[in-house]
Amino acid sequence: MEKWTSLNMELRSFVISRVLRLEQTSSSLMKTILRLFKDDLKTLGNKSSALSFKSKIDLLYDLEEIDKTYYNHLLKLMEIRNQFAHNHNAVTFESLDEINPDINKYLTKHQEDGLDENLPREEKLKITFNKLFEIVCGRLLTIEMEYLDGVQEEYKSHINNKALENLDEIWKSAYQMNLEKTAEKGLAIIPTSFQDDLEFFKLAFNVKLSEFTLSELEKIKNNKKEVFRKKLPVEEKLRRLKEEEE
Repeated sequence: MEKWTSLNMELRSFVISRVLRLEQTSSSLMKTILRLFKDDLKTLGNKSSALSFKSKIDLLYDLEEIDKTYYNHLLKLMEIRNQFAHNHNAVTFESLDEINPDINKYLTKHQEDGLDENLPREEKLKITFNKLFEIVCGRLLTIEMEYLDGVQEEYKSHINNKALENLDEIWKSAYQMNLEKTAEKGLAIIPTSFQDDLEFFKLAFNVKLSEFTLSELEKIKNNKKEVFRKKLPVEEKLRRLKEEEE
């Protein structure tokens, strides 16, 4: 019978939890890209029918949301996770030398410049693993933010288009509100002054436009089949912010 040895659960938890976060983030990103609003998803949920982490990574690569560098980082991180999750001999990063030497070669190749040379090799490998995790996770979160910003852009465009299509009704509603308010003052439809009447009508129109906007947003909320696929890249967002400052 093989003797049981220490499993180093602290390090295993460190590795597995980080890669689990990457899988969670990749699922969230895919849902955002595909505009999937259901809670009980078969492909991106937690059911046995759900796509594997590898399949999600492949999709992101095929969609050209991640390049070859990020793709390779993700594959390597997943490979490291698998060793610590399923191989009882994987108790340190250095133990991977005997299991699969290519893993530590990859980590050493991507070691951050300026890392203290006096640190033990095990610590360097662990720091590099964590750095790759941060880099890849940051990229996935950025892409999701771009798509979410794109959704907001589509919301605005959708509401503006709907408002233009229904401008006559909004105008009539504001005009009726103006008449009712004037009648309340006992002035029939005769304004106290043109300027007063104009200012109140502008207010009435804005109120009715806001009411229309809220009703359209509620329709979107209740009709989740309305999808908005455009995303607003970070570069474009920064360019707009710069123009506003100028």
